[in-house]
Amino acid sequence: MIEGSDVTDRFQLIVKPGQTRKITVSFTNFGSSPITLAVVPRNAATSGEGKIVYSRDVSAGDSKLRYAFKDITKRKYVKMDPQQTKDVTFTLKIPQEKFIGLLMGGLYIYDQQQGEAAGTVAVPVWLTETNRAVGGSLVLTGIETDAINQQPYVFVNLANTQPGIMKNVVVYMKIQRKGILEWMNLGLKPMTADLNYDNVAPNSIMPVGFNQKQTPIKAGKYVVDGTAKTGKTKWKFGGTFNISKAQADKVNKASKNLIYDYTWAYLLGILALFILIIIVVLFIHRSLRYKPRHLATRTATRQRRQKQAPNRKKGR
Repeated sequence: MIEGSDVTDRFQLIVKPGQTRKITVSFTNFGSSPITLAVVPRNAATSGEGKIVYSRDVSAGDSKLRYAFKDITKRKYVKMDPQQTKDVTFTLKIPQEKFIGLLMGGLYIYDQQQGEAAGTVAVPVWLTETNRAVGGSLVLTGIETDAINQQPYVFVNLANTQPGIMKNVVVYMKIQRKGILEWMNLGLKPMTADLNYDNVAPNSIMPVGFNQKQTPIKAGKYVVDGTAKTGKTKWKFGGTFNISKAQADKVNKASKNLIYDYTWAYLLGILALFILIIIVVLFIHRSLRYKPRHLATRTATRQRRQKQAPNRKKGR
C-alpha cells in the first residue's frame, strides 16, 4: 500500500502539517454469508500484558495525547458478499500544527453484527513528522476497578505521557487498603505485582492489575507504592486513592463466586456482647450494693416500733 516501504505489517508515514494523505486497505469476506465490517480509527493503547492494542476509545488530552487518530480520519462500514474483496481508501487529514514524536494510530476492525467486543484485528497506522525517536515518561494517575471474566480487579494506572514507545518496562507495585481491620491485621492483605511490559504505547495508560479472585472489592482508601524501570531510567510512585461504595458494588455484582469476609460483623457482635455483659455486671453490683442498706433501714424501723409498743401499753 505504501510505495518504497519495506514495512508490511503497518502503515508508517512521514507527514507534514496540514497535509492530506490517503491509505488503502483491502478486505476479503471468506465466509458463506454477507458481512458488514466496522473499521474504527483508534489510538494505540497498552494492555495489562504489555501489548499494543487498538480496542480502546482514546480522545485528545488522554495521557497528554495531543491529537486523537479518530480526529484525523473517519470510521467506515464495509459491506461484502461471500467471497468478495473490496479495497477501501481512508483519507488522513494531518493537523495544521506541528507535532513531535509518534502518533500511533490504527484501524480497529470488527463484525458489526457481533459487536465491538468481538474485534480482534487492527491495521496500525503510525504517523511522524520528524522520524526521530522520543523517550517515554511514567506518572501515577490513580486506581480503578473492573470485572474481568467475572472476577474483581483493582488497577493501578501508570501513564506514559510522552509521544514515544517504551520497551521492556519492569514494574513492581504494592497496594494496601487503609482501614481499622487492616490496622488490626484482620482485613485485606497487601497485594503486590511484579510485571514486565514488552511495549508501552505513546500517550497511553499502562494498567497494573491485581486480580482479587474470590475476594470482593471493598470501598475505602488505598495506599499505592511502587517503582518502574526501563534501561537505566527509574521512577518511584506513591499515593493514596479512594474506591467508592458505588464502584465496589458495581464490580462485585458483575463478579461470581465471591467469598465475603464477615470479620467486621463478628467483631461488632463480640463488642455488643461485651457491652451487654458489662451492663449486667454493673446492674448486679448496684443491686447488691444498695440492698443491705435497704434491709438495714427496714430492720431498724421494726426495732423502734417494737420498743415503742410496751411503752404505749404502760401508759394505758
